[in-house]
Amino acid sequence: MSGSWEFYYDQLLSPERLTSTQPNDYIYVPGSWHRDQEYALLGKATYRRKVIIPKDKGALMLYIPMINSASKVWINGEFRSSSGTLSGDTENYKAELTNNFVPLPDNTDTLDIVIQVANYSYFSSGLVSTPFIGKSAALLKEKNLRNGIENVFAGSLIAMFIYQFLLFFLYNRGKPNLWLALICLVVAIRSMTLNGGSFLLPNLFPDVSFETWKKLEFGGVYIAVALFPLYVHHLFESSSSKLVVRIFLITAAVLVTCVIFTKQHVYGQLLDVCHVALVLTFIYAIVTIVRAWIKKRSHDSKYIFFGVIASFPFILLEILKNTALVNFDIKFGYLVELGLLVFLIFQVYMLARHYANSYKSLEVINRELEVEITERTHELVDSNKIKDRLLSIISHDVKSPLNNLRGLISLHESTNLSQHEFNQFIKQIDSNLSSTNSMVENILFWTARQRKGEKVKIEKFDLKELVENNINQAQNIAASKSIIVNHNLSQPLHIQSDYGIINLVVRNLVANAIKFSHNGGKIEIKVEQAPDHIILAVTDQGIGMSKEQINKLFNTDRATSTKGTAAEQGTGLGLNLARDYLQEIDGKLKIHSAEGKGSSFEVTLRTKY
Repeated sequence: MSGSWEFYYDQLLSPERLTSTQPNDYIYVPGSWHRDQEYALLGKATYRRKVIIPKDKGALMLYIPMINSASKVWINGEFRSSSGTLSGDTENYKAELTNNFVPLPDNTDTLDIVIQVANYSYFSSGLVSTPFIGKSAALLKEKNLRNGIENVFAGSLIAMFIYQFLLFFLYNRGKPNLWLALICLVVAIRSMTLNGGSFLLPNLFPDVSFETWKKLEFGGVYIAVALFPLYVHHLFESSSSKLVVRIFLITAAVLVTCVIFTKQHVYGQLLDVCHVALVLTFIYAIVTIVRAWIKKRSHDSKYIFFGVIASFPFILLEILKNTALVNFDIKFGYLVELGLLVFLIFQVYMLARHYANSYKSLEVINRELEVEITERTHELVDSNKIKDRLLSIISHDVKSPLNNLRGLISLHESTNLSQHEFNQFIKQIDSNLSSTNSMVENILFWTARQRKGEKVKIEKFDLKELVENNINQAQNIAASKSIIVNHNLSQPLHIQSDYGIINLVVRNLVANAIKFSHNGGKIEIKVEQAPDHIILAVTDQGIGMSKEQINKLFNTDRATSTKGTAAEQGTGLGLNLARDYLQEIDGKLKIHSAEGKGSSFEVTLRTKY
């Protein structure tokens, strides 16, 4: 039914009066008499058109889309339908949101269609949408289909609103989700209120005025000028311009203020200002996203970019459809909803990708955690074994030299010992006390590290001084067996490592070498330097070890003490502690030994950290 219609401005003429009245003008439908013919926006007018329809047409119906004001319809001189309260004065006038479905008579092949329209509220006047004629069943089916599609769109957007709104509260960087949630809400309300003619909310709340629904519609469109830039700004803040965003915020604030405090026919005239602002928001978004993409400030920039590019044609078509700047008629009624849903597809894909990566990372973390727990469990088990062993040592081996000393004192008091006998007892007790002292130092070192949770402490110290200190501490017990301990360090040798661990290792290796050396034996401590490590070797000429003994040496479960060449007692844990703590500083301990030929304990230490 698009085309030229008879037009009678400022007149509400019934069909009877039209028979003798010549039209004062013709007007193209669809179109606004205010925009197309430059008549006054607020006023009244009558449209008329004669149509020839084919015979054997079946049941037909005239469909007049929403006029956004008040109207009456006559077919062949008979009144058939109305919307709102049609009146020539503003006091009795009342607009209504509805679509007109007018059944056509069956007994004629000529239609004389007269439509009266009054507008004292809306920013466009008259038949701004195309009326058309079709089969009744097809039109009603299409109406129900359109309503269903609109409600599906609205339901999808409401679901996305809830989802994005929850993300805003659950995620500490969720401001973009808040703005996107509000955009979804605005478009959903628009779908359920006006767009496409579903009128879900007006039908549910019939007492709410036409003006209120229009304020919701236009207020939602105008506030989008602020919501979309805010979404982009908080998503790519480092690439965004705060000044540009403030300009959009001010523009939206002015437009929404006009919606609140003026009538629809006033704030509706600002729709094209909003359209220009919306196009500029897309330009701003594309520039900001591309800038973030180029500078690699966000991994999500490319997905948001393609989402904006894919949705923009739908929004542009909706703008062209509703602008007063060009005459662009498009029948498709879901442009904004489709545009937003297309954009949301990219948004959902981006979130799904985040979740998938998070799940993958979580699986990797879980696997690493399982490995770490297993390692820590083994360490804890070994630590507990050492602890149990140390407790056993404290409860048994520490008592032995003390009991010997007490026995000697009691024996000396009860009998007359010769000086030679007394000296023999003293040598044995001194040897036991030296061994016990070394054991106690090992226990104290291990206990202190465990209790304080100390980590490796890399510091600079003189290795020559450390070696000499340990030789001096072992001098008495070495002298009791006439053993000579030498080293090859003629000059100070400063290295960087953990002083406590190296001291523990050298002390135990020297004590171990003395213990298993024969009287009159010799122990050599040699240090060899390399660019990134040193090798410290403690070599004796003692009883040596078999391969089986070497293999059992570092077994915590079966660590046993072997008596020395002078029947010295031991704990069997000194070398275990030395080996374990060396591992913490990336050190290595190797043993070269043969029965009856002595042993060499070789320590490799890093010198660069």
